[in-house]
Amino acid sequence: MSVSNGSAIMTLAIFTIVLFTQILAISTLPRTEGFMSFSWTSLCLGLYFLSFWGLAHMIHKGLPLSLLVPMLAALVPLATIAIGVIFYKESASLLKILMLSLACGLIGAASAAK
Repeated sequence: MSVSNGSAIMTLAIFTIVLFTQILAISTLPRTEGFMSFSWTSLCLGLYFLSFWGLAHMIHKGLPLSLLVPMLAALVPLATIAIGVIFYKESASLLKILMLSLACGLIGAASAAK
């Protein structure tokens, strides 16, 4: 089953929402203090809820799970690495970044293979 041309823009918009809400939810995890901070925990879980709603909606509309999840598995970790380094001052050597980028690229390539 595939997505019709008329709903392609909506699907792209929902995918973008799913991608950004997953990135934002992961980014709020350190602030939740192990889910002990009510406000940050509520924000984190709300973002995950929105993300999974969008993912379920796209699958319901006919997009294959075997395409969506690997795409997210390739994009979310790369963005999370950048957020960790920029906002949480985590260390990341060039080798670490290159290896993680290669791994994410391989995930994306594997999902595109037939």
